[in-house]
Amino acid sequence: MSRFVSALCGAVLALLAVLPGNAAAAPSSGSSWEPMRIMHFVLTGTVPLERAREYVNQAQAAGFTAVQVVLTDGVRLDHAPWKPVKGAWTKAEFLSWAAYARAHGLDVIPEVKLLTHQEQFFQKHYPGLMFNAVSYDPRKEGVYQAVFRLLDELIDALHPRAIHIGHDGAFGWTVGQVAKWLKFGELMVPADLFARDVERIHGYLTQKGVETWMWADMLLDPAEFPGASPKHLHGVAAGYGKALRNRLPRDIVMCDWHYGDEQGSFPSMAVMQSEGFRVIGATWKREETMRNFSRYALSRHAYGLMATTWFHVQRNDRDLVDWIIRSSGMLFRNPDAAVPPRPASAAFPEGHGWTAP
Repeated sequence: MSRFVSALCGAVLALLAVLPGNAAAAPSSGSSWEPMRIMHFVLTGTVPLERAREYVNQAQAAGFTAVQVVLTDGVRLDHAPWKPVKGAWTKAEFLSWAAYARAHGLDVIPEVKLLTHQEQFFQKHYPGLMFNAVSYDPRKEGVYQAVFRLLDELIDALHPRAIHIGHDGAFGWTVGQVAKWLKFGELMVPADLFARDVERIHGYLTQKGVETWMWADMLLDPAEFPGASPKHLHGVAAGYGKALRNRLPRDIVMCDWHYGDEQGSFPSMAVMQSEGFRVIGATWKREETMRNFSRYALSRHAYGLMATTWFHVQRNDRDLVDWIIRSSGMLFRNPDAAVPPRPASAAFPEGHGWTAP
């Protein structure tokens, strides 16, 4: 019964948030309002530097205003805890690429996989700092010694407006996830530790004058948004979802990703806006979702729109990556634009990340 009431209340709030004239409707803005348009890709494995520059050229031509890059074993940094792969970029190469992007009018937003997805941050090198196989333990002070050293290095080198701190996919809320990601007897990281980690990192970045961005899936419960695909809403465990949102600072920018939804409305964005968050809508490679989410986000005067490419850069799916950049750039400005057909080779796993689920 309580689950039903929660779902009903969530649906009512979502409806109120999108009704014309409601106080929680789209934020007011002047004629100068312009959403960020962000291209997202992953520096894992080996990405040729020249190809990365080509993506900058394409993003600029497609009307993007920023590039968000996941930093992991594909780049060598002085204070990175990961083991770089053979052929990884040097720090000088990464900074030269960042300078190239900025010279082409693109802000550079680094993304670091914090708390969750530790296969890409601590990897397996710091077992004493881990809560389970894929999440570090926010109760360990050594975690923050390592995290803050890397954040300081990025801030000193890039002076970014924002750093994206990840926090997607805190696996363990289904039996299948436990079997795939966790060791026998391990538990999912509790919502309280999740919140404490976000609050501590946000406080540190705020002191440095840097915005905090994060993925929003762990803050969204399918019961609160019954019309959306549950594959993109992961806040189902105790203390996650709305309860977790209520604990977080409102100046965090929430990146609300929807990759395979078919509906025309995305009330998760409206609800988070009504709660005081700025929200970026993130898409991937499904044209219908890209078109519908762009239309909805623009009607809501969203903080921005983000085009993700995930593992397709590493797989050298050049035609598909080119299509994502070009088509997203068009739809982020005009949701009714006619875009070229998507390459036939584009499969569609429904996960979130750079490896197929």
